[in-house]
Amino acid sequence: MKKKIHLILSLSAVLALFFLTALPVLSPVVFTSASEKGAIRHEIYKKGYPYQSYFAILHKEEDDNEAGNLYYVNWFDWKDETGQTPQLCYSKKLPEGMYKVSCGTGP
Repeated sequence: MKKKIHLILSLSAVLALFFLTALPVLSPVVFTSASEKGAIRHEIYKKGYPYQSYFAILHKEEDDNEAGNLYYVNWFDWKDETGQTPQLCYSKKLPEGMYKVSCGTGP
């Protein structure tokens, strides 16, 4: 019984380690412009934040047919002295079924 638990814990640890190391490499494949949240995370990835793109907190606020959907986006920015990254992002669906994202700093 102890060997079975030890084996399960070992396999879980290996899978968790693999998952954490594979995410930055797989980011361009996992987060594409095919979904709103994926497009926002891909935009963060393009700015040079591979890990933060996974752990970004996205809050959908409102819909605007002209500008798209408004999201409040926050993640830890290790490039900034304060580490804060409050941004507003608009995600608008294009006719091709993809999303165009534009982000800027919030108030």
